[in-house]
Amino acid sequence: MTTLKNRKCAIIWSSLLVTLFACNILADYDTTTDIRFRELPGIEASQQSLDYFRPLADEEEAAPSNLPVILYVHGGRWMTGDKDIDLSPMVDRFIDEGFVVVSTNYRLSDDGKNQHPGQIEDVADAVGWISDNIRYRSGNPRAIYVVGYGAGAHLAALLTTDHSRLMDAGVRPVDIKGVVLLEPLALDLVAIMESSDLRKRYHEAAFGENLEVWQDASPYFHIREDFPIVPHLIVAACPVGWPSAKHLNQLKTNRWAAIEHYADKLRENNVRVDLVNAMDYHSIRSVDRDFGTTGDQTTQIALDFIKELETHRIEREPVPTEGVLHTLEVESDDQTTVAQELADVALELWNFDQSRALDTPIALDELPESLSKDFVSWDTNDDETLDRTEIQAAFEALFNE
Repeated sequence: MTTLKNRKCAIIWSSLLVTLFACNILADYDTTTDIRFRELPGIEASQQSLDYFRPLADEEEAAPSNLPVILYVHGGRWMTGDKDIDLSPMVDRFIDEGFVVVSTNYRLSDDGKNQHPGQIEDVADAVGWISDNIRYRSGNPRAIYVVGYGAGAHLAALLTTDHSRLMDAGVRPVDIKGVVLLEPLALDLVAIMESSDLRKRYHEAAFGENLEVWQDASPYFHIREDFPIVPHLIVAACPVGWPSAKHLNQLKTNRWAAIEHYADKLRENNVRVDLVNAMDYHSIRSVDRDFGTTGDQTTQIALDFIKELETHRIEREPVPTEGVLHTLEVESDDQTTVAQELADVALELWNFDQSRALDTPIALDELPESLSKDFVSWDTNDDETLDRTEIQAAFEALFNE
């Protein structure tokens, strides 16, 4: 366990110091890491531990207390990922905005191990730790807001629709006041598993092949009129793999339909759902990477959403049930054009050139002239070719620059 006091950003390179001191707005806060919330035999300690971050007192003021709590649940397809967000911009941003931040790990699926419900049980136990301990660390255990990304967004949604997990952990479901889902990977697992072999391979490791398990692990199937469910904010990012422009549009359409499918059932049960269509602005990775940065539209929308709910909580006013739709757009059509052209080249070479071995890197002379001018900056390992990892990074940089 490590405790850091008066955290300051330290940069080794002296050439950056002037810039740092000119724009340093990072918050001072306590960080305590690797707190065990559960101990099961055979499970790595890190997979059942959490970190918390709380603001420090100013010299002339008492330490802050009774602050609302943000619980962050990381992504990684239920198989990878980590709670370590100490250097993430979201910590400084939410500390500055008057929150205590908690980030949790959970059991990861591997070779058929640690399948559902292991992950959701761990996240519920992390909330149990918050409920029992956060009052002694500046937080309010009756004002918890859950933010999840990817697989973590699925777990956040399941946590707030299947109340049995929280109750098993000794937590009052009403203590969670709202949930923010950043590009949730699965809201209706049954629909996913029955519609796509590709997606099925991604999900079987965590959920197996049993229909009843898929239903139990699906937030969609836990939405009930007699179980009050907290307001949702759902952010849809660009679900790109290696698309052509046509394929990309189809992916976006299907992705949005899946989110609307879930949102409609929430609305039918009088749950507030705010939707953010960021698919022309954020990729799957950047929606999490940029969360908390100054100027990021989705961060500001999420903050406004949480603050509105917090205001209603403090004033004991009912939360409105109507939702809001936000559509974000890229600032330049040129970025989209170049990104789609790059994706077209990758898709054509890797998927349709039968004489080419799968995943063979792309050489400079295989790129059209309009793209080759950026080759040097994309070739991050300097081997004069572009592999899938480099193409993905280039695509995201062009799409979100």
